[in-house]
Amino acid sequence: MTLRILPRAAALALCLLAAACASGGARPSSDAISRLEAERVKSPNSAAALRALGIAYYQAQRYPEAREMLIAADQALPNDGATSLFRGLTAEAMNDLDGARDAYTKYLAVGTSKGTKQQIRDRLAIVQRRELESTAKSAVSRENELSRVPGPANTIAVPPLKFTGSDTNLVPLERGIAELLITDLARSSQLTVLERERMQSLLDEVARGQSDRVDETTKVRAGKILQAGRIVQGGILQTGPERIQLTTNVVIVSTSQTTGSASDDDNLEQVFALEKKIVFQLFTNLGITLTPEERKLIDDAKPTRNLKAFLAYSRGLQAEDRGDFSGASRFFDDARGLDPGFNAAGIRAAGAASAAAGANVTAASVQASTSGSREGNAVRAAQQGSLSISAGGATQVANDVNASQAANSASNGQTLSGGVPGGQSTTSGAGGPAVTGVTASTPPTPSLTQSGTITFIIRPPE
Repeated sequence: MTLRILPRAAALALCLLAAACASGGARPSSDAISRLEAERVKSPNSAAALRALGIAYYQAQRYPEAREMLIAADQALPNDGATSLFRGLTAEAMNDLDGARDAYTKYLAVGTSKGTKQQIRDRLAIVQRRELESTAKSAVSRENELSRVPGPANTIAVPPLKFTGSDTNLVPLERGIAELLITDLARSSQLTVLERERMQSLLDEVARGQSDRVDETTKVRAGKILQAGRIVQGGILQTGPERIQLTTNVVIVSTSQTTGSASDDDNLEQVFALEKKIVFQLFTNLGITLTPEERKLIDDAKPTRNLKAFLAYSRGLQAEDRGDFSGASRFFDDARGLDPGFNAAGIRAAGAASAAAGANVTAASVQASTSGSREGNAVRAAQQGSLSISAGGATQVANDVNASQAANSASNGQTLSGGVPGGQSTTSGAGGPAVTGVTASTPPTPSLTQSGTITFIIRPPE
C-alpha cells in the first residue's frame, strides 16, 4: 500500500489515520445492536453473527443475553479467542466464577493477544481466590446439612498452628510449619489432605461470624463443614530464646475426641528436623504404615535448609492469607533471594505477583489490551454493528477499496476464526482438540494476497 499525501495536508491526514486506528472503547449504539440482531436472524448459525452480538450485548451490560449468544458462538466455533474472552468477562460480570475460570483458561489456549493473555493470567489468580471464598461462604450456609455427614477417616485437615512465646517474629511459623505438615502427610497414598488455602478460606468465613475469633473449637467446626474425618491441631511453644517445642493432636471431627498426640523440642535452627520427627509420630497416631519409598521421600524432602528463608516464606503465607498479595510477593522473593534453591518460594512469588496485578485488572483494561489483535478486531466490528473483522486505520481503508478474502467471507456471514474463513481445520495431534483455522500462537498466512494504491489528496482552503 502506498500513501501519497500533499505536504501541507500531512497533519490533517495523520489525524484521520489516528482516528481510524483508535480502539473502540465506547458502547455500541442501539442501531449497531439492531443491525447485529438482524444479521443473526438472517444467519442464525453464523458464528460471526453470534459472537458479534454477544460482544455487543456484553458492552451494553445485557449480560444474560450476552451469555446466551456467546455460548452459542462457542458451540459453533469452539476455538475462537474473542468468544472465549467475552464469555469469561460475561461470566465474571454475572458472578459465575466457575464459568469465568473455564472461559479464561480456554482463552489462554486459543487467544492471540499476548498482552491480553497476561492480564487474564493475572485475573485468574483473583477469580480462583474469589471461588474459594464463595465456596466457603456457601459451605457455612449449609453447615447443618454438611455437619450431619461424617467425613472419611482418611481425609485430614491441618489448620494453622498456634504460637505461644515472647518473640513475635516467630508467629508466621504457625502457617509455615502447618504447610510442611500438609506437604509431608500428603505423601502417603492412604491419606487425602485438604489444601491449606481451602481450610484457611473456611476458617476466615467462620471467624467472620464470631468477631474474627479463631480457636480450637472453630477449627473443629471448620473441619466438620469441610467433611474432614480428622484434623491435626497443634502449637508452637517458645521455650527459650532459640528453642521451640512442637505439639500436635489428632482430633476426630465428629466427636471432638483427641486420639493421639505428638510432641518434641529442639533448637530453632533444627526446626526442619523437628517437623520430620512430629510428622512420623503423626503417621503412627493416624494408624498409617508408610512404605519404605514414602518414608524416604518424606525424610529427604526439605524445601529449604535456611531458617531465615523459611521465616520470610512463612511471612509470605501470612500476608497472602490476609489478601496482601504485593507484600506476599516481596516476602516470597526475599525467601528465594536468601535461598535460590527454594523452589516453592519462587512458585509462590509468581502466584502472589499475579494476584497483585490481577486485583488491578478490569474489564476496560482487558478490552484495551486487545488492540491490534484478532480479538480487538472482533470488538471493533461489534461496536460498529458489523460482522467484518475491522483491522482499523489504513488497512481498513484498503479493505474498503480492495476487500481482503477474510473481510469478504465475514461480510457474507461465513464462520470466522480470527479473520480466517470457516471450513478449514487442523488437529493438534493424536488425542488433541481440533483447532479451527490456525493455532493460537501462529498468525495465519493468507492464501490470497492483494494490494492496492491509496492516494489522499487534501487541498488547503482557498
